[in-house]
Amino acid sequence: MALQSKERYEPRKIERLIEHLRLYSERAQPIDYEIVVDGFKVVRRTSDLAMFSLFESFVDADTKSMEVLLYTGTSNNNDKRIFYFGDMPKEGLSGLDIDARIDEQVQRKLKERESDTLRQQNEELRLEVRELEKDIEQLQKQKADLEASQSPLKGFLGEIGSSFVESFIRRNPNIVRGIPGGEALAGLIENDNRRKAEEPEEDAAVSFQPGTGGQVTNSEDQAAITFVSQLKAQFNRDEFDKLLIILQALADDKSKIPFVLSQLNVKQP
Repeated sequence: MALQSKERYEPRKIERLIEHLRLYSERAQPIDYEIVVDGFKVVRRTSDLAMFSLFESFVDADTKSMEVLLYTGTSNNNDKRIFYFGDMPKEGLSGLDIDARIDEQVQRKLKERESDTLRQQNEELRLEVRELEKDIEQLQKQKADLEASQSPLKGFLGEIGSSFVESFIRRNPNIVRGIPGGEALAGLIENDNRRKAEEPEEDAAVSFQPGTGGQVTNSEDQAAITFVSQLKAQFNRDEFDKLLIILQALADDKSKIPFVLSQLNVKQP
């Protein structure tokens, strides 16, 4: 691989170079050389040391550089010595500098691509979150609708029990009056039944319709819950379950109500 050196021109450096060529020539190993001044070949390839000083005729105040090429044997391989007469030019990019810049550009492109990928993934995740929020909102609405369709008695009696007990006490408010705590509820039921008869189109506002989240929304709901709480307090679990069965039987066959009242010796109003 050819060597290349760059340095400022000094007469002593040229004299040292000539001395180097003379030593090899004296040992019968002459070195071919060539001299170029500002790109002009002033001494063509030769080993004659007497030709070396010809370059001085081409050097003046405007001369910028002189190159001395030292050949290896008879080949064209050579080492180049460059001497500058004025300010030495700034070094250009070396192979390492070029590799570093290429690597820098590659890394920058990779980061840009990674950023674009992350930005796209982030947008996709945002869309998924919006869809999930819509699904959650829909599920919450469905839950609210389901809770709104349930009787306030369900929390005390269960799905089946609340259904037929509510039906029974609505149809038979007089019987409810005879049970502890049932007086207020019976009055509310009679008023509600009367209103229903007068305004059948208002069925959506029945007294037993609960509010959202299982909270009490009107006085009838509260009265119903209070009544059932007091009713449950009068019986143990087994007795209460049997009471529900009796109420269901009376709701299915109301003709048996007088018989039950007579057996219980309950005075009817």
